[in-house]
Amino acid sequence: MNDLQDQADAMRPEHSPLASSTSASAPSLFEQECEAVGRASAAAKLRLDESAPETYQRAYRKYKGPVARQGYFVRKCLGLRLNAIKRGMVVDPSVTPDHLRYITDGICPVTLEPLEFETRGQSKLNPSVDRLVNDVGYRAGNICVLSQRANRAKGEKSFEEVASIATQGEPAGGLEPVEWMRLCSLMYGAWDKAYQRGDPHLLPLAAIPGPGMFMSTSQVVQLMLTRLAQGLLPADRAHTMWRELTVAADAQVHLYEEMVALLEPAIADEEHPGNAWLHGDVFTAFEHWYNASHRTVVPHVEGMLQARTELRDDPVAKDLWPVDGRYHH
Repeated sequence: MNDLQDQADAMRPEHSPLASSTSASAPSLFEQECEAVGRASAAAKLRLDESAPETYQRAYRKYKGPVARQGYFVRKCLGLRLNAIKRGMVVDPSVTPDHLRYITDGICPVTLEPLEFETRGQSKLNPSVDRLVNDVGYRAGNICVLSQRANRAKGEKSFEEVASIATQGEPAGGLEPVEWMRLCSLMYGAWDKAYQRGDPHLLPLAAIPGPGMFMSTSQVVQLMLTRLAQGLLPADRAHTMWRELTVAADAQVHLYEEMVALLEPAIADEEHPGNAWLHGDVFTAFEHWYNASHRTVVPHVEGMLQARTELRDDPVAKDLWPVDGRYHH
């Protein structure tokens, strides 16, 4: 990262609460962030936003340091921080230009359209950073990069609202039914983590989550089966593991065999692997097997995930999200 961005990151508050004052004499973390964004925006040659908080504007105008145009993801991160303070929020320090680069793969996971970078104006394919769970705010694991069309359709909708639209099976808000299913699938993992719901729903893995995103246990199982069907995992060892877990749960192995027999050709026929889980017969077969085998499958997969988290020492995966929601206790 260049010196200007390092300076901007060094000025960031350590935490990300909503706007509030800590005392009458010391600036709040929100005010500190406004100042930091103002200085960093001026240094990056971004235009002054006169609709932003006065603290930001004052810091922008007072900045007299070095000035240089920054790369796309530095500008995107500053734009995200600016939009947040305009809403009385602070972007968590875990969201950096490098993190935005990491979670951006060039394709909108909802519309499957290629994203356009460095495009001026309001193209529907311009990348837009979305909060999957609004209560959690802008923090790593709770954000994804969508096209503007997808983000505008989601707006401030909760997971429950998106799920309700998806189950209606009708075009709405500029998205087709399959796109609402993908958005619902994308939001479910973050919703499950935020409110600690214990994976209460079985949903088709209609959208394959990108890097840096959370999935529920049932979604992880579907992803593992997807990779197996794509030939990306050692077949003999993987099939043996799933069969042994099925038997250990006192479930019938033919439930697993029937699911695999339906999933493999569906994956082969679909350009986007998530579409295979929207085949009614495929997902019904998965439901039958998963419900019969979850007693052994769930703890085994969760143990694998825990071991991977500890091995990678990923602070984002271990982070407890602060939310003010009706499910969180």
